[in-house]
Amino acid sequence: MSYVVTCLGKPWYVGIWEGQDYLSNLERTQEDIKLIIEAARDLERKFKAKVPTPYLQGQTLFMFFYNRSLRTRNSFEAGMSQLGGHAHFLSPQDVYTPTLPEDMEPYKTEAISDVARVLSRYGNGIAIRIYADAAKWHIGRGHRVIEEFAKWATIPVLNMEDDIFHPFQSLADIKAALDVVPNLRGKKFVVSYAYSGGLKPLAVPQDVAIMAAMMGAEVWIAHPPGFELMDNIMQKVKELADRYGGSVKVTHDMKEAFEGATFVYPKAWSPKGFFPPFSADGKVHKEEAMEYQSKFKNWIVTMDLLEESGKPYYMHCGPADRGQEVTDEVLDTYEKSLYFEEAENRLHVQKAVMSMVMGSRYE
Repeated sequence: MSYVVTCLGKPWYVGIWEGQDYLSNLERTQEDIKLIIEAARDLERKFKAKVPTPYLQGQTLFMFFYNRSLRTRNSFEAGMSQLGGHAHFLSPQDVYTPTLPEDMEPYKTEAISDVARVLSRYGNGIAIRIYADAAKWHIGRGHRVIEEFAKWATIPVLNMEDDIFHPFQSLADIKAALDVVPNLRGKKFVVSYAYSGGLKPLAVPQDVAIMAAMMGAEVWIAHPPGFELMDNIMQKVKELADRYGGSVKVTHDMKEAFEGATFVYPKAWSPKGFFPPFSADGKVHKEEAMEYQSKFKNWIVTMDLLEESGKPYYMHCGPADRGQEVTDEVLDTYEKSLYFEEAENRLHVQKAVMSMVMGSRYE
């Protein structure tokens, strides 16, 4: 692809999706993703060459972090600064917590419908990160919160991770993969469970599977029994694989999945059957979930496993639980690890999308 600079001196991608939300990669096509990657590469080149990119000059992004973060917060804040704008960090604990109608409490919460409309009059974008305890471990509630912001806001709303999707992480991941293997069609891409002593959402494995399928890869999803991804997401992954020439296979054998893979993405997530709406009694069972997943401590990535599998590229969203999901040796010395490239790419892909949806072609 080749694009020209606009008449106002801006790159082709600034403002091409002006005013649009970015809640899920399922709302995009393969062509859209390729445009984001190309824009991210342009911004990466300019960042490393110290070329100014004031495409969001004077703009403000409001960031609600119901959950803490290193990579997400700093990559969004740095990205807005590098684009000439400013990011406001907002902790729901420091204001009346924006919440859904059924959870309203006087002097403790404020309706999302009000917060979204107020902030729309102050700035140019709203970004939200919410899952796990912040979403009461009711799978899908975090995504509902973000959708509620999008319903009422008149400026773009960005999903910084919820309990179903993590779109910017998987954009960063797929850029890292495409940077080393330019065409993923027909390549074996493994999304695997790995053990953790903590409870984690389904967002990353689901979004990575979506993205790999969208790129036409042979997607293998490996996990112990009880760690199935959401049925509707798996259906979407299969549909994308069919559309873009890929395939989907599920296995309960980590070694089988890794064998001959081009990429392996071993990441912890929690068994959804212990949480509503999937738990039998509709209640949250955190202790039981922890006890169940403790049975699978052998789902860990080691140098031996990678060597025996044919030395695939290793991927992880970070932070990886050292000694549980993966050994120190892999993170610190494995020559085909993309761990830090993925982290860096958060900056570039987020700047690309923000430029696309918050930028203007005519100013």
